[in-house]
Amino acid sequence: MHFSSDDLVCRIACNLEQVHTADEAMRAWLPLVSGLQPVSAAFEAAPPDGLRRGYLADLLVVLPFPEDGATGAGSTRSRLLAAVDALAVRLGLDPADFEADEDGVGGTLKAKDEKDGSPYGAYLVLALTGADPLNPDGGEKDYEDTGEDLL
Repeated sequence: MHFSSDDLVCRIACNLEQVHTADEAMRAWLPLVSGLQPVSAAFEAAPPDGLRRGYLADLLVVLPFPEDGATGAGSTRSRLLAAVDALAVRLGLDPADFEADEDGVGGTLKAKDEKDGSPYGAYLVLALTGADPLNPDGGEKDYEDTGEDLL
């Protein structure tokens, strides 16, 4: 996917440990998904041998950068922080936990205590200006291995 330099692209990882069915998980996430309108979403049961329990969600959300009210523009860093602050509050996370990168174009927000805070089980937000934080170069990932060993 290609994004504009005026887009803040966020990966939001959620984990609902206390739900017992996929229906319960989807009902719990429905307000978040309908409010954020992600460009992609993946939902799955946590693997039984993994670190997490319950159900997992990975949302790719594109947010427009807010403009600075005084100047109409603002620095990329200040606009990034304003957008992340609003998203963190919506997720039930503490905006003060956001760690911006050196360039001020992206960063990470990790929940301090994954057991409380977010009603959606949000525990990680990766943010990057103009690109997917997990694939900043864009395009499809190409793997050299043929995958024959998986057959």
